[in-house]
Amino acid sequence: MNPKHFLELVLLAAIWGASFLFMRIASPAFGAENMAALRVVIAGITLLPVFALTAKKYLEPMPKDVKSQTIINLTLVSVGNSIIPFFLFAYATLTLEAGLTSVVNATTPLWGAFFGVILFGARLNKLGWLGLVIGLIGVVILTAHKLFDGQISNNTNDLLAITAVIGATGLYGIASNYSKHSLSSIPSLLVASGTMVIGALIVIPILMLNTNWAFLMSIELLPWLSLIGLGAICTGIAYLIFYRLVEQTSATTAMSVTYLIPMFGVFFGWIFLNEPIYINMFFGGVLILFGVMLTTGLIKRKQTLVKTC
Repeated sequence: MNPKHFLELVLLAAIWGASFLFMRIASPAFGAENMAALRVVIAGITLLPVFALTAKKYLEPMPKDVKSQTIINLTLVSVGNSIIPFFLFAYATLTLEAGLTSVVNATTPLWGAFFGVILFGARLNKLGWLGLVIGLIGVVILTAHKLFDGQISNNTNDLLAITAVIGATGLYGIASNYSKHSLSSIPSLLVASGTMVIGALIVIPILMLNTNWAFLMSIELLPWLSLIGLGAICTGIAYLIFYRLVEQTSATTAMSVTYLIPMFGVFFGWIFLNEPIYINMFFGGVLILFGVMLTTGLIKRKQTLVKTC
């Protein structure tokens, strides 16, 4: 990886780390459903010009049956990789700290590997399975201060919120594998923009039917700015940076952004929201990252390189 790509990776981690800060600010003001739906719509509008250009170049010339199947696949990826996870994250950030949510999000590669084996015929060696177990133990340790603080009613809400985040990352794992199998021949810019534009078209009717517009207009400026930043920058522009990295480096390299996001998520939550940092979050985070490195083969590859040299 050259220095330019490394800087883009750090920038992407900072942007996605900030997304948890924005969600934590916007979700209580808008409500989970409104925030998630508006996030998709704003991201779709942001990427609409990119979609128009890439669809004209790549989608229109396709045979009718191939085009129809491609649109179906883009829709399925949009639902599994954007719409449902965004709603789950919006619900979770009603109660969970931004930093904690960002660290639990680091389990995404674990679920990607797990569902790759279970649903898509991928293979995972013994170190990979060990990494899955270590990562799951890390999640329990990471969230211990939420689950075992003696407050039964709060713990119920926190448990549901943590489950929502894990559900979202699990869907990311399924959708990323499905995208790899069904959309590998489609340019990444079309995948990124197409899934968000299609997602916006899906949620707009829901938004129109269920939203109290007078309520939305009464919301203060800071939550609105957070929501716009979440949709336009942390979703729309971030998708473009991510898929650019996939094209110019590799999917594995681009996915390594997951290792950096928690540092920014915890830091932003501490600085801007005065969120506390617990010692169990450090140990749980380390276990999660170690599990991810084992599951994705990062440690094994490093050892192989040393032996080769």
